[in-house]
Amino acid sequence: MDNQNNSQFFPDNYDRNTLGLKKKLVRKYNVKDDFSALDISKNAYVIYDWLSERKVENPNASSVYFFDYAAQTLGIPYQLLTESYFTQTQLTEEELFKHSTKFNTKLNEMNRTKTPSSQIEVPNFNEKIEEYFSQKQISELLKQLSIPGTNLSKSNLKRYNLNWLLSDIIKSVWKNITVHCSSEEQETLKLYFRKYFYKDKQEYSKQFLSLTKDKLTSLIQKEEVQKLEPDSELIKLLSQEKIDTDSLNKYIKQKQSSLRSLSYYKQFLVHLSHAFYLSPQNIFLLTGQYPTYSVVKTPLEWKYCEQEINQDAQPIFLFGDDKKSVIPFFDFKDTSGEMILSEATFNTRELIHDLKKTYQIDVNFSEYLGNVTHQIMGDHTLMVSASLNESVSFQEIIVGSTGILYKNLSEIEKASVNFCILKSFGIDYQALDEIYKTTDQKKVNIEESLNKIQACVDQFQTQISTEYVINKVETEFESFEEEIRISKEMEGNALSNMQTVKQEKAENKNQDSPTNITDIGSIIDLEFTKENNSTDEEEDDKK
Repeated sequence: MDNQNNSQFFPDNYDRNTLGLKKKLVRKYNVKDDFSALDISKNAYVIYDWLSERKVENPNASSVYFFDYAAQTLGIPYQLLTESYFTQTQLTEEELFKHSTKFNTKLNEMNRTKTPSSQIEVPNFNEKIEEYFSQKQISELLKQLSIPGTNLSKSNLKRYNLNWLLSDIIKSVWKNITVHCSSEEQETLKLYFRKYFYKDKQEYSKQFLSLTKDKLTSLIQKEEVQKLEPDSELIKLLSQEKIDTDSLNKYIKQKQSSLRSLSYYKQFLVHLSHAFYLSPQNIFLLTGQYPTYSVVKTPLEWKYCEQEINQDAQPIFLFGDDKKSVIPFFDFKDTSGEMILSEATFNTRELIHDLKKTYQIDVNFSEYLGNVTHQIMGDHTLMVSASLNESVSFQEIIVGSTGILYKNLSEIEKASVNFCILKSFGIDYQALDEIYKTTDQKKVNIEESLNKIQACVDQFQTQISTEYVINKVETEFESFEEEIRISKEMEGNALSNMQTVKQEKAENKNQDSPTNITDIGSIIDLEFTKENNSTDEEEDDKK
């Protein structure tokens, strides 16, 4: 421990005004060894180890109170200590004195509170956090975060050390953004850094906490799906000489009851997104027998696909069409032939084309939706914001088109359909979580609801291509960018004629009605019609 009487910069007994706070720390954490504010500050960069050596419980959580005591005692900014920790830089007594407003009377207040230089660009911290996770192996990270001795039935954040993760992200991001910065630039970046990551000296910001928790929850769910193993109870039922279908139905009922939990419900929908061609009952049987399935078919169906079933293939028993008896299915991995499975990839322009061709749904892009990302304008028209990138536009088109097609479904059923369809393209539909939490599960007939969801997903995926190939040799329609350009141009033409439309309305009314998005949509439809008519006339002239 530092000898306070021999400090070069701080006076003797500099901590006399905070002795009460120190005594509280000693009692609360049962600290046996003596310590000082200078001792804490100089070891801020290794505070976890420093506290562990003194047998302080929960060093991550308790560090904020020790830092607070040191900051108050020395009159230094609390962030100076946290920065020492996540930058792994040891503070000297001279640096501590330099930042002390309590003991350094010559400290220039203006320099200490100067605003960031406009030459330094604000880092995209959301992107930096995503980079952090992208560089990690999911299983290894969760193993590192796992808290020993916790109840494994808790499929949530309580099984993992969130504080350690938050701290590690901060250290990693800081190192990443300052790797080539001068000391002056680092001072500017610190201000941006504090504003994003910290609510105050003892709490992380809401945006940082929310983003990290959502990301960790997503990783946990993915890992849990990957770790699924065959259900021993189901295997025992299917190993009987004569399979009892009543027992299977009872097993399915039990599994359905588990879907009252959000994590299990989403896990089931993930399977439904891949095996949408099966009934919900068969999905329970499939995942209970072979959770790492790819595509399953009957022997006859594989024959039509010109795939031969391997001799050592293990059958998967599912209900037949009559739902009263079970028949064998086989997974693609247990077959041989020329067939190749490819993952679905999204292509917005082909989706627009297929929706028009199959369901007569017109998708148009508008610059006048404000904060609205999409708007349904009748049974066959969907307006999407032109300011969105292609992947977000794809999601909004899916959500909007299912809103048109499946308007009789409940909100949770619509959200579940969207989740399944988007998941098949590798897109997470995060709106499901909030809708699920606000749904009264007691009023939901889970079996009936699942059948509706599966029927809608099967219909959509069967009639709309599930594999959009981005690089096609020939195409009959415009690129995504061209679709937006044409929509903007037509919307511009529509708006330029708006005054004429208002005048016509004024002849029938005493006052003009305000222009709304429905008016714009109607005019755009007229523009499409006029364009098609002019095209037909030009073709007639050519003839």
